[in-house]
Amino acid sequence: MGVLEHQGYKRDEQVALGSKFLISNGYIGYRGTLDENDSSDFVALNLNGLFDGETIKESVNAYNPLFTLIRADGIILNPKTFRPEYHEISLDTDNGVFRRRTDFKYSDTEIMIKSERFVDQTNKNLIYSKYMFKSNKFITVELLEGVDQIVWNISENHLIESKTIKSEDSIYVTSSTKHHNDEVVVGLSFTKNFEGEDLKPEESVSQFEFELNPEVVYTVYKYAGVMHSEENSLEKLKVLIDEAKEIGYKALYKKNQAFWNNKYEIAKVEIFNNDQVRKQMEYAVYQLISNRPYSDKVSVGKSGLSGQFHNGSVSWRTEILLLPFYINTDPISARRMVMYRINGLEEAKSKAKKFGYEGAFYPNESGAEGYELNQYNMKNNIHINASIIYGVYQYVERSADYSILFQGGLEMMFECARFYLSYATLSDNKKHYDFLNVRGLDDLHGHVDNEAYTNFMIKNSLDALIKCVAFAKDLDKMEATRYMKSTGYVDLLSEVRELRRKLYTKKENIDYLIESYDKYFNLEDKRVSSGRKINFLEKTRIKNLDETSYLRDANVLILLGLFLKDFSPDVLLANYKYYIRRSINPEYLSRIMYIICACENGYPEDAFDMFQKIAHLSINNEYLFKEGLNLGLLGGMYLAMIYGFAGLKHHVYLLEADYNSSKKIRRIEFKVKVVDNLANVKIKRNSVSVRFDDNEDEEDEDDNE
Repeated sequence: MGVLEHQGYKRDEQVALGSKFLISNGYIGYRGTLDENDSSDFVALNLNGLFDGETIKESVNAYNPLFTLIRADGIILNPKTFRPEYHEISLDTDNGVFRRRTDFKYSDTEIMIKSERFVDQTNKNLIYSKYMFKSNKFITVELLEGVDQIVWNISENHLIESKTIKSEDSIYVTSSTKHHNDEVVVGLSFTKNFEGEDLKPEESVSQFEFELNPEVVYTVYKYAGVMHSEENSLEKLKVLIDEAKEIGYKALYKKNQAFWNNKYEIAKVEIFNNDQVRKQMEYAVYQLISNRPYSDKVSVGKSGLSGQFHNGSVSWRTEILLLPFYINTDPISARRMVMYRINGLEEAKSKAKKFGYEGAFYPNESGAEGYELNQYNMKNNIHINASIIYGVYQYVERSADYSILFQGGLEMMFECARFYLSYATLSDNKKHYDFLNVRGLDDLHGHVDNEAYTNFMIKNSLDALIKCVAFAKDLDKMEATRYMKSTGYVDLLSEVRELRRKLYTKKENIDYLIESYDKYFNLEDKRVSSGRKINFLEKTRIKNLDETSYLRDANVLILLGLFLKDFSPDVLLANYKYYIRRSINPEYLSRIMYIICACENGYPEDAFDMFQKIAHLSINNEYLFKEGLNLGLLGGMYLAMIYGFAGLKHHVYLLEADYNSSKKIRRIEFKVKVVDNLANVKIKRNSVSVRFDDNEDEEDEDDNE
């Protein structure tokens, strides 16, 4: 695996660096900031699944239990206010350890600070730190360390009524959220190899004053944690922290390494002969594992746990871009993501009712229990239900976990179908159902009729429902029959079959082209490139783009990227050549699907160029680090590599792969879980191997309980 490094300190880089160097375990996320940083430096200990707010709800940032600052001869040792001789931060993706080293010098005094931290991957509440410092001469210093209660928030402060409980070697701060009164407890216990009297015994940040001996390394070990929304949180957290302290930092470090070794046995994607791409995939897989959900009540946020960006919401793109990674490598986390959607059904029903429809209408961006967080949500983006069900069905089919159908899965699919029945319009000739006045995937053309992606995805969702009813009957016919009758879903299923039979979907024309939406082909084709290079445009000066055939996001290519097996090579190639030229500065979901389509159509070098535009790990990557850490893009990078360059295709329990890769990537190896079996896939220029190992079918540990 690899180590990410960044040297030097610049104020304007700190937001992106904090996101890039994030460490997380799915319950808590700690940004890649320095020990002495405070709220003005964008420090955040972000909590998954805890939201607060009045008009705008956002995820909650807890108090910072790892705050540590040294003041030497009145000088605050912080790169923000005092320029260091040397400064470096790093993130080891092999074991999820964040490190920093900073060397300060004034007059003839030299002070070095080193620290490292990691979150506990098997005990979701805990995080650990080791802080070390030394001087080249005798000096008196002040050490401030403890729980910093000044929290960085984007919208408003959420924690109130704090109370500090302090002893000689521990600090606990209790508080509650401002609007929802959820209890949040932050705790810290520490050991140190030096003596010093606490000059602030009543405060949550202690202050010690003592003399440093030359070249002696002073060390503070911190065992910290957060717990929220539980009874007796304070007592429970104390027990957890005391147990961790008893185990000791070194043993916890080894346990952490063992966790990552075990995870990478299945999840790693090995890239040969290209160090740049290898590091990109190592980083993507690392963050996907780090931000996995810890229970059925949460999913993977749009920005992971890098802070309150996008309100900490879960995007509708999650089931398309993120869920496949977990289905392939971590079925327990995949199941939790599906259950999060099932548990959000009541909120989806409320949204449908609010807009005057029956059934369930899932949110664009959701929070706790599926609550809609997007304040600018539009009632016409009806593809969301089907986009979510696309991923849910992938999980059910490839894991054979049919039990989830009786735990709300069937109800979710039926209520989404009921919504589509209430939205559909029967054509004048009574021969087919249309979906009119919808907001599709392209921002340049707002409300359109029969958008290709929307209608095809709705059809796929209805097919998924019909198949899942059959799965349920195969699992327990008596229970499935009783359930269908008691809920009235027998009659609804008949209506679903009728809608499915008459649903209008776009077919290719004589040139093999699929129309983006009704009357799209009537739009003006303005200055469309006919050159040999067929990549999308980054920008154009053409005015009134909504009146032309230009799109920001080519919905047909997104559709084809998801359903390659359902279309002929002629259709795939013709539409790729046509739509890629008419796409202008697409968003990241589109770019991922363009890469997959390019690989499938024999343009791997174009695909590689597109991949590097969005996958590079420099902090100026506007797609990856601009507004928090873009987890959806990291999931998309995995899709691009596995389903694009490696050409992986699923045939229920069978796998197919092909070398669709750029010459810049000579070899790709990865593993895929199919039910309880593990497939080893190897892609090289002159050979492809897909082999199942019978001896690698053990269940993953439920590592967050």
